[in-house]
Amino acid sequence: MNIKLVISYDGTNYFGWQKTPFGKSIEETLEKAIGIVLQEKVSLEAASRTDRGVHAEGQVVRFSTSQTILDLRKLKKRINSLLPKDISILSIEEKSEEFHPTLSTTGKEYHYYICKGLFQLPHNRYFSWHFASDLCLEAMREEAKILIGTHDFSAFCNEQKQNPENKVRTLFSIEIIPLEENRIKISMKGNHFLYKMVRNIVGSLVYIGCGKLKPNSLLEILKSQDRKKAGLTAPAKGLRLHKVFYDLKK
Repeated sequence: MNIKLVISYDGTNYFGWQKTPFGKSIEETLEKAIGIVLQEKVSLEAASRTDRGVHAEGQVVRFSTSQTILDLRKLKKRINSLLPKDISILSIEEKSEEFHPTLSTTGKEYHYYICKGLFQLPHNRYFSWHFASDLCLEAMREEAKILIGTHDFSAFCNEQKQNPENKVRTLFSIEIIPLEENRIKISMKGNHFLYKMVRNIVGSLVYIGCGKLKPNSLLEILKSQDRKKAGLTAPAKGLRLHKVFYDLKK
C-alpha cells in the first residue's frame, strides 16, 4: 500500500524535516512512531524539506508498507497517540503507486507572519518575526507585483553548492494581509520554490516597507540575479508550509 499523510507540526524544537546527526527531526520522529505501530521499518518522503524552526500546516508525506491496512482511521489514531504534541497527522489515505509527494506536486503555498509592533505577545514569539518598526504595506504590495510571474529567482536563493539547479520559478500570487495584534501575513503561492526563496523575498519586502530598499529596487535585484543585493533572510520561525497542491492550474 502507498499511504499519503497530511501532517502539521510546530518546528520550534526540531532541526527541520530531514534526518540529521545534529538533533531530532520531524522525519525521524514520525518514522519511528509509524514503525512502532506497523512493526516494520518504513521510509518517508515529503513534499517539502522544511528548515530548522519552520512550521507546517499541510505538509504531505508518503510511505509504503507491505501490509494491507483495512482501517486507516484507526491507524491514524494509533500513530497520533505515539507522536509528541507538536506533530499531528491531519489526514491519511491510500494512493496509487504513481503518487509522489514531491514529483506529483503542481504548487505550494507558504505563509509568513510578522509582528510589527513595539512588543510581541508571548504566544506569538515562536511563530512570527518580531520586526519592531512601522511598515508601509502599500509599498510592499506594489513591489511584490514585480515578482509575480515566471522569472530567474537567483537573487532570492541561498546557494547550495551540492545542488546547482535552474533558478527559474513561477510565482502565482503574493498577498500581504494585515492581522490583529499588530501582525501581518505574507502569503505566497507558486509552482516550486528555491532554497530559502520565501524567506529571502519576505526579507526584501520588509526592507521595502521600512525604507531600507528604495521603490523599484526589486526589479533591479531580480534582473541582477545577485543574492547579495537583496534583503536579509527572514527568520525561520515566521514561516509555515500552508498547503501542497496536486491539481493547481494557473
